[in-house]
Amino acid sequence: MMWLCIALCFSGFSALSLSTERHYGQVFAHKDTGYRRWTLRCAGWLLLGVASAPAVIALGLSVGMAAWLAVLTCSSGVLVLLLTYQPRLIIPLSMAGPALALSAFWL
Repeated sequence: MMWLCIALCFSGFSALSLSTERHYGQVFAHKDTGYRRWTLRCAGWLLLGVASAPAVIALGLSVGMAAWLAVLTCSSGVLVLLLTYQPRLIIPLSMAGPALALSAFWL
């Protein structure tokens, strides 16, 4: 369950970072629209909120929330490094991460 939390946090932070003009321009060649930025921002906050559920389910409320905060910190650090050195890797990792974590959970 914690792998799902990690993947959702990374995807949420990726969506939030892509909702800014600077990071969107680093990853994509075309200009973004206001609707796309708003959608990415809403999806990012939603993913970050939903990411707390697997941690709470797996570890209980108090420990799960503390673990979720730790995962938030680590996933944002990884995203900062990716934005610095390999910004185009963000899209495949943020799309494949939750799907792989969910499939690993069901197996």
